[in-house]
Amino acid sequence: MPPDDQLAPEETVGFLLWDTTRAFTARFSRRIARHGVTFGLWPFLRALWEEDGLTQRQLSERVRMKGSTTVAAVNRLEERGLVKRIHNEHDGRKINVFLTPEGRRIYDLVMPEVAAINRQGIAGLSQSEQEELKRLLRDLRGNMTADGENGA
Repeated sequence: MPPDDQLAPEETVGFLLWDTTRAFTARFSRRIARHGVTFGLWPFLRALWEEDGLTQRQLSERVRMKGSTTVAAVNRLEERGLVKRIHNEHDGRKINVFLTPEGRRIYDLVMPEVAAINRQGIAGLSQSEQEELKRLLRDLRGNMTADGENGA
């Protein structure tokens, strides 16, 4: 039986998002690897660059990953000297994660790579097309997380 044309890979949003993400991830991973950052550690560093000193739970929520994944990532970041853990001064059960000077320094190396990959991805799109694409992607993300399940 011939496949339904609407379910052909190039006609499905899921496949197009997956394939685009795969291409972005591959190029981005190669670029940030030059600076000693793996793609798996990237979202954790990005979240800490936006707000240093998050608790491990807050960090998990920001990157939309399970606590165990966050603990493993923080372990790797700590081993590389990019973060340090400090017990929360108000609640000893909580652990805050802070960037080290080296963790902050990498920001200046990696963010130009982010800009370059994003420029490559939107090449040829007008400003209004870029805004519409971002709006549509946010809508899709909202649809996929509407039930509270965010992949964690």
